[in-house]
Amino acid sequence: MTDEHFMRLALKFAKKGEGQVNPNPMVGAVIVKDGKIIGKGYHQYFGGKHAEINAIEDAKSKGYSPEGATMYVTLEPCSHWGKQPPCADRIIEEGISRVVVAMKDPNPMVNGKGIEKLEKAGIDVKVGVLEEDARKLNEVFLKYITTKIPFVAIKLALTLDGFIATRSFSSKWITGEKARRKVQELRRKYMGIMVGANTILKDDPRLTCRIEGCSEKVKVILDRHGLTANGNFRVFKKGKVIVFTESEKEWRNAEVIRETNPEKILKILGEKGIDSILIEGGKIACQFLPFADKLHLFYGNKLFGKGISPFECLKVNDVNDAFKLEFLKFESFGDSFYVEAMPCSQG
Repeated sequence: MTDEHFMRLALKFAKKGEGQVNPNPMVGAVIVKDGKIIGKGYHQYFGGKHAEINAIEDAKSKGYSPEGATMYVTLEPCSHWGKQPPCADRIIEEGISRVVVAMKDPNPMVNGKGIEKLEKAGIDVKVGVLEEDARKLNEVFLKYITTKIPFVAIKLALTLDGFIATRSFSSKWITGEKARRKVQELRRKYMGIMVGANTILKDDPRLTCRIEGCSEKVKVILDRHGLTANGNFRVFKKGKVIVFTESEKEWRNAEVIRETNPEKILKILGEKGIDSILIEGGKIACQFLPFADKLHLFYGNKLFGKGISPFECLKVNDVNDAFKLEFLKFESFGDSFYVEAMPCSQG
């Protein structure tokens, strides 16, 4: 078996932590001895044991000694004390002789120090196996740890002619049930969900993630004029809610911040430890488009002819000035299809 084979397994385990470890990275580890997997683990939840420790403990619980084994880990082992002790120290202590790392950790507290510590202890370290796959897996972490600005994803449900609602604001349901289940999977990935006041007024959403193993989301509402203040809306009944507004009104069960500039809003969210935000409000999507890292576009099998466009704020007079996207993924759901894309300027 090749290093790539075992690293692919480690990446598969890492993904199990999706939505549970934010703002930490997803990390997976596999321990191999004499060609056999003797231990495996992943970072399961924020503050919990790291993947390397879980893999070591998994091996020992089965009666295997990690001494002389090879560990495959999707991110450089940490070298500092945080909520957990340094993984590099434990790897050295257990006598693991070789460590294969997918990518260096850009966290300034690590950033090569873990690799250096392992090498100084005489461990053979190989870096860069399936690095691109590892970077894609942790795209949220990589942006946040290096900028302290949340990863920004925009989700929209559109008709084939590009509308999010009719002129009378009717929008349920543009896409089918299978597409809506996909939205729940997206919500699991991101730490917060953002909508505008009109979405609260029209749909009264809970803004929760309704699939198993999904953590509570931070709910962010952009309400410039205070339209949702003191309203009996479901979003305010449970969990953390942050309202950004210019209004002097007060809200019950919400943190109120008097700011409406998109760039400043993202900076504030980052300072609060929110590593990623899924923007679901149609009308606010255009305000945050210049800051978007990814777009999740769901198209239903409907035509409105006229309606509400989410991109009305774009003023394009020449086709060469259009906002361009790079397509990353397509999925069909029968009566709907999904496009994952990113702004070309980001790539």
